[in-house]
Amino acid sequence: MSYKALYRTYRPMTFDEVAGQKHIIQTLKNALKENKIAHAYLFCGPRGTGKTTMARIFAKALNCEKGFGEQCNECENCRAIIEGRHPDVIEIDAASNRGIDDIRDLVSKVKYAPILGQYKVYIIDEVHMMTNEAFNALLKTLEEPPEKTVFILATTEPYKLMPTILSRCQRYDFTKVSDGDIYNRLFDILQNEHIQMDDDALSSLVKLADGGVRDALSMLDQVIAYQGNNITLKTIEELYGLSSKEEKINLLVACDKKDISTLTSTIQTFAENGIDIKRLTLDLLDILKDLLIYQTTKDESLLKFISISDVDSLPLPVKKINYWIDTLLQANSQFKMVNNVLSLFEITLLKLASYEEEKKEEVKVIEKVVEVKKPTIIQEEKKEEIKTEEIKEEVLPLTFTNVSFSSVNTFVEEGTPINYTLDDIVNIMVQATKEEKTKIVNNWKLLDKLLTHPKVGKYASTLKMTTPRIVCKSAVVFDSNFKSNVTKINLKENQYGFSKVVEALYGENCIVLCMSQQDYIEAVKKFTNLQQANKLPSAREITIDVKINSTPQKTQTELLAEELKGE
Repeated sequence: MSYKALYRTYRPMTFDEVAGQKHIIQTLKNALKENKIAHAYLFCGPRGTGKTTMARIFAKALNCEKGFGEQCNECENCRAIIEGRHPDVIEIDAASNRGIDDIRDLVSKVKYAPILGQYKVYIIDEVHMMTNEAFNALLKTLEEPPEKTVFILATTEPYKLMPTILSRCQRYDFTKVSDGDIYNRLFDILQNEHIQMDDDALSSLVKLADGGVRDALSMLDQVIAYQGNNITLKTIEELYGLSSKEEKINLLVACDKKDISTLTSTIQTFAENGIDIKRLTLDLLDILKDLLIYQTTKDESLLKFISISDVDSLPLPVKKINYWIDTLLQANSQFKMVNNVLSLFEITLLKLASYEEEKKEEVKVIEKVVEVKKPTIIQEEKKEEIKTEEIKEEVLPLTFTNVSFSSVNTFVEEGTPINYTLDDIVNIMVQATKEEKTKIVNNWKLLDKLLTHPKVGKYASTLKMTTPRIVCKSAVVFDSNFKSNVTKINLKENQYGFSKVVEALYGENCIVLCMSQQDYIEAVKKFTNLQQANKLPSAREITIDVKINSTPQKTQTELLAEELKGE
């Protein structure tokens, strides 16, 4: 006999064998007990959670010869339903039988009474795939079917169904099966199959299944085919591109110690081994969640993913853990919007590694800004005694009063690109300081006030979707997830406008450039490698050709006036 997949071999035969969905099982049992059978049911929920299985069990309960509501799996009706040959239980795949002609054929046969069982049961799987015409053809029959006829519609996407269909059905929402229920189900199957599997390996497999029993059994089939009868955690990690717990802990330790070299080499190793970056990000969040819970409660029993020794190797303060969690959550939500997930992941970890330094310097810079602005306020000769709080309130608005946007040209979408090399970026990095970068970071919220400005609104909104990365007095380099932003900022025609907006935030008139995240990572890697080899070049003048016009272009009227004056 040919091999049968585990999810087919161990498909539940009775209500009691179904993993999870207790609320649905109890409701259906009560309906059978009270003999209150609806004419149409809608089973909806994620894949692999038991919708079709429940429909077949319910069909057996309606037609079992042992008694109404039973599922003996021994009588002729039960055996016929299990083997898919019962004339009164008709399963239809709506993905391939979705047209109006298929439904008309179904409707024409509904009127005939059951042949062997008490009820005629129509199970329509993937019902959301049916056409509108097919739905309309089914409406009347679904509303008033013949006696002893039951429709069970199954779908993963109930929102695609017509409201008129939904209103005619009893709806049952299947939920993802809990990890505990899946674990117990797999454990029983492993014992029946006489297969040894480490507890850690089984837990990891359950987590990968994400609430789907069928997915869990399919993956278990694959693992058995790969390893045989002795399965370890290493097997799961190799087969599904997972990193070990120790590797994840070491990655976070490298972030904490700001060991950029170890960080980048570890990420490169993950990429070469085919590690699933999205899954890795979720695993890091689980570790940080455990850390946060322990740091808050000091209760070792609440740790699920790590041990107390792992906590000792990552002595992170609560504020830092919260920042890391927020950063990783933001990256996880952006993965679907970028082409290069690995690059975004690298940048995210670099942000984690730079957390403390940026926070410490923020206070110093604020003091420095206050020091610079204080003489400006004293020149007004109004009050000699000025409170520190008043100075801090004045610091941010003052940047706008010193910058004029009247000469800014109209924002363009296409134009002449600015040409620069990786060596040019390294030269800017040599001259950059964190103090200068923090000036822009502290004033970044001021950008919101420029979004509706008639002259520089488009410039401000474009910069809003970037992140300042490298800042020195002569140049500022941003990076962006979006290629269109990189292109627009690096146009010579837009350079003057962007430089004026940056001047409002930073206080310096400088070159403004933008890089893709991938290019920025390459620049950081080159800078780090040169620094570690003590081969960083000396700072030199930034000679990138951007053709910044520091003065406004003269109008035709002004040029004519000058000619007349010369005459």
